[in-house]
This record gives sequence, structure tokens and C-alpha cells, in this order.
Amino acid sequence: MPSPYKSAEAFAKAFREAEYALKRSGYLRRNKTAAEADWDLFARDLGQGFFDGVVAMGIAKTLIGHPPRQLLAETMTWSPPEPKPLTTVAQLIIVGVCRVRNSYVHGEKFTGGPEGQWDRDATLINEAHRVLEAAIVAATTAGALAR
Repeated sequence: MPSPYKSAEAFAKAFREAEYALKRSGYLRRNKTAAEADWDLFARDLGQGFFDGVVAMGIAKTLIGHPPRQLLAETMTWSPPEPKPLTTVAQLIIVGVCRVRNSYVHGEKFTGGPEGQWDRDATLINEAHRVLEAAIVAATTAGALAR
């Protein structure tokens, strides 16, 4: 397996570039002073067909079937204990791609944990990266993103 850190940094770079493209293409969260990418709107514009295509391609089996959890501040535990599979494009982008990015950038990936966690972290990062790349291609092809 290639270095998980190299894969993670490549994903973080692609995420930064995507966020830049989203903001410059008008995908901005409303009622905000600072320009923030609106990933929810982007996911809606991709449409459920994008999710179905990702499933058909098989590029995100772990990300969809065993999605990442969220670290809760009050208890510092991961929730939910057994996450349900993702079923919508919004979940794929927000709970899948964005959460994996947030976990990595904020230091919650490659920190040890249960046996096999490093492999799972690497798998989630690689799958999130593939989904992000496919989403950017789909949006660019549809003329929704100026790159």
C-alpha cells in the first residue's frame, strides 16, 4: 500500500482545489459574511444519479457501506456506534467526503485505535478522493464548475 500520508495529502489538496472552484462558481453558503463553499447545494446539483453511478462503479464501498462517524465534543466518543449505510448524494458528499476531509485535517486519522484502523483510514481517504474527483468531473462536464 502506498504511504497513507501521501494519499491523504493528495486528497486534501484536491479538496482545497474543489472548494476554491465551488466558491468561484457560485456555490456559496447564504447569509455568511465570509465566502464558504456550499457543499449541500453542490450535492443537490450533482443529483441522485451521481450517487447511483458511484455505487455502480464500486469506487466507495467502505465510504458508503460503513461511513465515517462523527466525534462528539461532550463525550469525546464517535457517533453513531454503528452508522447506517449512506443512501443519498447529500450523505455521500457531506457525511462521506467532507467528514473524511475534516477528520484528516483536524488530526483524527492515523492516530492508532482499534486493530486495522490505519487501513480503514487509508481506505476512507482513498475512496473519498475518488468520489471527489468523480464529482468534480461530473460538475465540470455539466458546466456547473469553472476550473
